[in-house]
Amino acid sequence: MGVAFYHSWNLTLVVICTVPLIYLVEAYLSKKLNQRTHEQADQLQMALKYITNAIMSIETVKCFNGESHELQAFTQTTHLAAKMYKRVANLRSMQIGLIQFFTFTVFVQGFAYGSYLIRSGNLDVESVITTFWAALLAIGGITGFLPQFIVLQKGKVSGGRLRAMIEQMSREEGPGEMQGDFNPSRCPGDVEFRKVSQTCLVLQQRR
Repeated sequence: MGVAFYHSWNLTLVVICTVPLIYLVEAYLSKKLNQRTHEQADQLQMALKYITNAIMSIETVKCFNGESHELQAFTQTTHLAAKMYKRVANLRSMQIGLIQFFTFTVFVQGFAYGSYLIRSGNLDVESVITTFWAALLAIGGITGFLPQFIVLQKGKVSGGRLRAMIEQMSREEGPGEMQGDFNPSRCPGDVEFRKVSQTCLVLQQRR
């Protein structure tokens, strides 16, 4: 970028003028992508919950003929997860496509304004080519980082959800019960009948 500004500051500004626009569009799409990623993770977690409960309580499911109900609930959840995944894939495609589009617009801007500077005599051919390629390399580094930022963002969402799950499990499964922190107020061990009428006692004795 320093080499580009050294040879021609005005051509460099024309070439890199779309970079702020790239950041604005990518920030908007990243916000939507983050939201859809969370929704997809919620649906996948719900589907995992359904299938885990069905497997762990398989005897209850078979006794009550609940195979169709469990299958329907699992299928609906996976369909919603697939729908959210399509939205996530569309947003990623839009991000990558816009990056490529703005990269090609750099060529148009650079060659058009560079040709004007050469025709007007304000700049020679060598300076135009040097400025254009120096600015293009700088923009290429930025646009090459943005697709990797999408992957990092998805990993950040997954890591945040995993951290929240670990914290929740650590709070719920603390060592308090094993250390004797939870004790009942009283435990006499006797069987008592309270608020029972004489009729109920007679019926119980007859049985």
